[in-house]
Amino acid sequence: MADIEIRVPFMEFTPVYNSFIDEYLKEANGDFVKVYLLCLRLGHLREASSVEKIATALNLLQADVAKAFDYWVNLSIMKYTPDGLIQLLPLKENKIEDLEVYYDGSVKEMFRDIERLTGRPLSSKELSVYMSMIDDFSFSPEVITFLVEYCSSKKKTDFRYIEKVGLAWYDNGIKSIDDAQNYITKHEEKWNSYRAILSFMGIKDNDISKPQEEFLEKWLFKFNFPVDVIQEAIRICTMRINESNFSYIDKILADWSKNGVKNINDIKKASKKPKGTKKAASNSFGNYSGQRQYDMQELRKQLLGRGDSDEK
Repeated sequence: MADIEIRVPFMEFTPVYNSFIDEYLKEANGDFVKVYLLCLRLGHLREASSVEKIATALNLLQADVAKAFDYWVNLSIMKYTPDGLIQLLPLKENKIEDLEVYYDGSVKEMFRDIERLTGRPLSSKELSVYMSMIDDFSFSPEVITFLVEYCSSKKKTDFRYIEKVGLAWYDNGIKSIDDAQNYITKHEEKWNSYRAILSFMGIKDNDISKPQEEFLEKWLFKFNFPVDVIQEAIRICTMRINESNFSYIDKILADWSKNGVKNINDIKKASKKPKGTKKAASNSFGNYSGQRQYDMQELRKQLLGRGDSDEK
C-alpha cells in the first residue's frame, strides 16, 4: 500500500497555555504580554523575525522588546541564545501529588494545611513561592505553615502578602517557630504603640507612609520616649499650629531628648523653670522707653523749628 499524506486546515488561532493566563497575565506589563503573544504566533507560523520587526509590529521601542525578553527569561518560560534563537518553554502545572519527587511527605502535608488555611486550591505560582521559601530561606514546612496561619489570622491570604511577610521573617533571622513567635510579639507591641500615636493624631495605621513610620520608630526607639510623652508633643504641636505635623513634632521631641526629658513629669518641671530673659527684656524695654521720650523731645523741637520757618 502506498504511503499516504495527511493535511489539516491551517489553524486560525494561536493556542495559549491556561497557566499563562492564570499565573502570569495579572502581574506582567501589558507590553511584555504583547511581545510574548506575538512570539507565540510567529513560532506557530515558523516565521523568522527580528527585534526590529517585533517592535514595529507592536509599535514599541526595540529596548522595550528586549526588556520583555529579559522579563520572560527571568520567569523561566522563555530562553534565547546569542545566535538569535528564541524558545518559548512549555508551561507545566505543578501538582501537590508531584512534589514528593523532590521533597518528603511533610511538604505535601504542608500544602494541604495551606489549602485548608487559605480556603482554596493552590495555584502553580503559589506552589513555586512556597517551594522557594524552603530552598532559598531554609524555612521548614512547619515554619511556613505557621507563617500562613499567622497571615490568615489577620485576614491576609493573598500569597503576595504572605511572601512579603516571609521575606521580613528571613531578613530578621527567623529559623524556627519560637523565633517567629518572639518576632510577632515584638512586632505587635511596636505596632500597638504606633496605633496609639497615630490614633491620637487622627490617622489610620493603614494610611501611614514609610517616612512617617520612620519618624515613629525614631521617637520610640532612638529617643526612647513613652507613648504619653509623644502624645504630649502632638498636643503641643496641634495647639501651636493647629495641625499634627510630623516634622514639627520631631523638633519638639528632639529638643526634649537633648534636654534630658524622659517622662511627663520632666516636661512639667521644664515648663515651670523661670526664664532668664525676662529681666533683660524689662531693662531693654526701660531703655527703649527713655530713648522714645528723648526722641519725642527732639521731634517736637524739629516740628517747632519747621513751623517757625513756614511762618516766615
